[in-house]
Amino acid sequence: MSTLVVHPLKKALEGSLKAPPSKYHTHRGLILGALARGTSKVEGVSKSLDNMSTIRCLSLLGAEFEPIENGYQITGHPFHTPEDILDCGNSGSTIHFLLGLAATAPGTSVFTGDASLRSRPLGPYINALRAWGIDVWSTRNNGLLPIVIREKDVSSLPDQITVNGLISPWATGLILLAPFTGHDVTVHIENGKLNEGSYTILMIKMMEQFGVKVMAAPDRSSFFIPGGQQYQPAEALVPGDIALASFGLVLAAITGSHIKYTGIDLSVYHPEAKIIEALQEMGADVRVSVPEKTVEVYGGRPLRGIVIDCNDAPDMVPILSVLLAHGEGESQIIHAEQLRFKECDRLAAMTQLNKMGAQVTETQDGLAFKGVKKLHGGAVVDSFHDHRVLMSFAVAGLAASESCRITDPGAAAVSYPGFLEDIKALGAHFEVED
Repeated sequence: MSTLVVHPLKKALEGSLKAPPSKYHTHRGLILGALARGTSKVEGVSKSLDNMSTIRCLSLLGAEFEPIENGYQITGHPFHTPEDILDCGNSGSTIHFLLGLAATAPGTSVFTGDASLRSRPLGPYINALRAWGIDVWSTRNNGLLPIVIREKDVSSLPDQITVNGLISPWATGLILLAPFTGHDVTVHIENGKLNEGSYTILMIKMMEQFGVKVMAAPDRSSFFIPGGQQYQPAEALVPGDIALASFGLVLAAITGSHIKYTGIDLSVYHPEAKIIEALQEMGADVRVSVPEKTVEVYGGRPLRGIVIDCNDAPDMVPILSVLLAHGEGESQIIHAEQLRFKECDRLAAMTQLNKMGAQVTETQDGLAFKGVKKLHGGAVVDSFHDHRVLMSFAVAGLAASESCRITDPGAAAVSYPGFLEDIKALGAHFEVED
């Protein structure tokens, strides 16, 4: 397997980058366009591997995707029986969002994914779908992919369903299916606690663009979907991704660099915009222009430790860990237990910062840090084939005193295919060794 060699920066970086298209908004736009009867447009599309997995599965279910200059024209049809297995690749969102919807396809649909996705637990989600009346099972009877789901007359589904709230996409998948029942549906969250509910709120906001309204309880303990609604064709413009821009913003903060991202529309809902708050609270010089759609960091200021609740922005935990490792004093990430069920156990993965001289310990629901002035590098780090772990350690390596090595440099393509090239263009030095 190839290895990414990351060399420390010889001097501070200075430059501007266009933020890559939002993976979150692209993914949701593609699915909603496929659910609408008629023709929709999604522009500014992310070509990440996750989104390509979604297009592949939706195409097998009968949606038509025609490339246009900056995205796709999508023609939605009632789902038909897929001619092949639905391979979701590494994309958890693809399986979570499409699994229940596949009950509207005639016959039987079979879902699988790569080795990482096949190891991620889906048992509570399968149980919720069964309790709702849908015939679905794991082929290995262990709550893991491959999963088979049979056609169901969804109009006969009950108007109440409860799902475990460990990760929000399980609830989102049920919400997406609810309009096809034709009647009122309430999705309840088990014990009233929904982790990372901000991602469900993002889907709800985009569903409204496509003609479907969902009413969320103030504490997100339940979601009411009125009957008689249908997805309608719409046009969606994907904004730049603040979650992916966060890698460059943190790099600037910990290396004294100045990096600016363009194309980030903060008038649009972004769950991961919390990284801006974290940088500001730590004392970084962050400059945001909503009208100009820019976010930039002028590095060089001392950074102080903070305590941050990441329940609503869990995907920023890997790069936030690199930032907090550089904060003076003590820091803590809390309410992020769901990170153990992502592409890898991201909490455990980020303790590898200790190989580079950091002081990081796992807690029950997060990580605790004692800040150091500089990481020493010289380590071999396992990315666990996780795109966010890889990119976070690449940033850590650029800020270290010695070169480090990270496994599977191709992992970034899952969300940010141009990551290495973008940072190289600013003056960073990477090599790939076979």
